[in-house]
Amino acid sequence: MPIKLLIIVAFCCLEFKSNGQELNQSDSLIVSEIKIEGNFVSSKKVICRELVFKINNVVSRDQLDYLKQTSINNLTKTALFNFIEIELIEFKPGSLSLTVKLTERWFIWPTGYLNHTDTNFSEWWRTKDLSKLEYGVGLQVNNFRGMGESVKLNFRFGNFRKYELEYEGIRLDKAEKHSLSVKLLFSEQKVLPWIIMDNSYLTLKTDQKLFNSTIVAFKYTYRKEYFNSHSVSFGYSENNIADTILKLNPYFLGLNNQRQRYFNLGYEFSRDTRDSHFYPKTGYLIVAGINKVGLGILQGEYNRTDVVIKLYGYRKFINRFYGASAIQFTSYSNENPIFYDQTGLGSLQFVRGYEYYSVNGDQTILFKSLLKFELLPKQVVNLKIWPIRKVYQLNRIPFEIYTNMFFDAGYVYDRFGIYKQNNNTLVNKLMYSTGVGIDFVTYYDKVLRFDYSFNALGESGLFIHWKAAIR
Repeated sequence: MPIKLLIIVAFCCLEFKSNGQELNQSDSLIVSEIKIEGNFVSSKKVICRELVFKINNVVSRDQLDYLKQTSINNLTKTALFNFIEIELIEFKPGSLSLTVKLTERWFIWPTGYLNHTDTNFSEWWRTKDLSKLEYGVGLQVNNFRGMGESVKLNFRFGNFRKYELEYEGIRLDKAEKHSLSVKLLFSEQKVLPWIIMDNSYLTLKTDQKLFNSTIVAFKYTYRKEYFNSHSVSFGYSENNIADTILKLNPYFLGLNNQRQRYFNLGYEFSRDTRDSHFYPKTGYLIVAGINKVGLGILQGEYNRTDVVIKLYGYRKFINRFYGASAIQFTSYSNENPIFYDQTGLGSLQFVRGYEYYSVNGDQTILFKSLLKFELLPKQVVNLKIWPIRKVYQLNRIPFEIYTNMFFDAGYVYDRFGIYKQNNNTLVNKLMYSTGVGIDFVTYYDKVLRFDYSFNALGESGLFIHWKAAIR
């Protein structure tokens, strides 16, 4: 019953809007020229791909504001530019001139890496356990070849070693409708969560290797127009655990399995009309995907089927007031109980106010909603410190502040009562919370968020996060 109620509430909150209009030929313009400024690295082809305006297209005057904003949103979601402006000029009757003014980002980043191995930052901050930190160096090249591709090379050390190479968004055709991503990853862990007890992970720390993983993955994406995309993923994974973990939790990789190997094949459809990937305020996102783990290629291959459905909606009510809501459903169908890879709420997704808890199960439904106020509209600070003032990619800092009030609810379903063992009382139980928050948003997609939450357990507290609550 609670799940049905959440679904009804979510669909009432989500708004999916169409902006189509019939063209009135007597009140139309022809796009005669498109000029692009500030694209020192980015290919003109990549930029024009995101513009709704095309040379010789006929557009309605009534649609100009919508087409302009849609083009800005599309360019924003490429994550290639800090500032985007589009000027529309009717330089002679019936003819439209379009000027796109861009400020590109800095694309080459030698990286120093410092992070934690806990489920989220708030959980790590509670204990401040330095042994759970991972650190490393790497190199990330965004907009590689000026084509919007990215190359990542990472080396992480400490208790969580990781060697990673990823080449994302390789363009396969001139029209840029087809792309390919490749990922190679090897990791080792000496600090490892091995079971959930009393709704929290128990972690083992040793000087010996407890877990290692190898992943080879390919992802093909087809994006015909601006909003819809289809992707097919194929990969191979191998996981191994030490004898210590097998003795502590025989179900870690499935009953008495010390090694787990599998091929996987997945498909995902998404429709994304949001104005931003990182801090959306208008538009909506629909995602539906299925992933088959275990294709019967290997003997004793791990077998699982995953289904994910996401519905996210964002809208502006009146000046400076925004609303957002989201509902997400995930289902994991395993032949045998397994601890690793079986996620519910508490890691990547959680009910706010339950950051300290982890809840695993076979199916999960999560609802989030918020109403926010633009406390500080977008401001741009010009840095005059030498030599930063000479670097156009860094010398202008946009800054925004939003306050919000929210309500979240979630439910994790355990079909056979396996994950409810060890006093995990939040399994098969409705979780909900409310609270207030403040978000600080700046350039390069950085978000710093403070939430003060009240949950159904009668607990309250301040939590820190590094991304938007609903995205």
